Amino acid sequence: MNFAERITKIPRQIIYAVIALAIIIPLIAPIGMAINVMPQTQKLIDAIESLPPDSKPVLISCDFDPQSMPELYPMLEATLNHCFNKGIKVLVLALWPQGAGMAEMALKKVPEVYNRKYGEDYVFLGYKAGAAAVVLGLGDNFKNVFPADYYNKPLDSLPLTAHIKNYNDISLVISFSAGDPGYRTWLLYGQAKFGFKLGTGVTAVSAADTYPYLNSGQLTGVFAGMKGAAEYETALAKKGYTLTSRNATKAMDAQSLGHFFIMVFIIIGNVGYFLIRRKK
Repeated sequence: MNFAERITKIPRQIIYAVIALAIIIPLIAPIGMAINVMPQTQKLIDAIESLPPDSKPVLISCDFDPQSMPELYPMLEATLNHCFNKGIKVLVLALWPQGAGMAEMALKKVPEVYNRKYGEDYVFLGYKAGAAAVVLGLGDNFKNVFPADYYNKPLDSLPLTAHIKNYNDISLVISFSAGDPGYRTWLLYGQAKFGFKLGTGVTAVSAADTYPYLNSGQLTGVFAGMKGAAEYETALAKKGYTLTSRNATKAMDAQSLGHFFIMVFIIIGNVGYFLIRRKK
């Protein structure tokens, strides 16, 4: 067997082993590949960065499930880190029932790092069915939609929510969206009617669909997929902010290295094929 035939018949076990190592090693020992922050990511970062500590709260909607967690959960965690670093208060809800679990996971982890107090610095409203009705109802009166928080505490009894009535008392809405309901629900039934600032984080496959809304100014900014989450983490780290994790950055190292070796094997296979073909 000559050289050309050998490189076209690399055992699949070797290929799988190389790809596995290319993915596993960066997750254990991050390489730190350069990540450039894209304009759509920077716009949403700037929108949060421009808010003073005494600004109106940011409203975060967790509209995703565990299936899209690798891409969207790091965005959620980074946003909470960003807000709490700056002393911005946060309200969190979910239009997906599974999103409530994602939100609670982050809220059990991030606030304690900054000694933030529940009810004063952040409130978890939980999940409410009827997405469009929820978004429209919040524009009228938050307490009509959520009389109590996720833990059945009346909103009137919590310092943060006692004086919040509608979107006029919110500085920015961010939807981490894996589908429908998601950012389009907030856009069509909320932003278009009430005019609040809206940003979103979406899975990579949905990113292209957001650009018309971004270009029209209806979306303030977009975090696009795992790369968008990694860009966000990188931007916050450069500003010197505390981060509870940088999972998206680690994952991008693994993804990039994995893709690199896949391309290497494709090139090797094609080189071998053309060498064999030339000899014939």
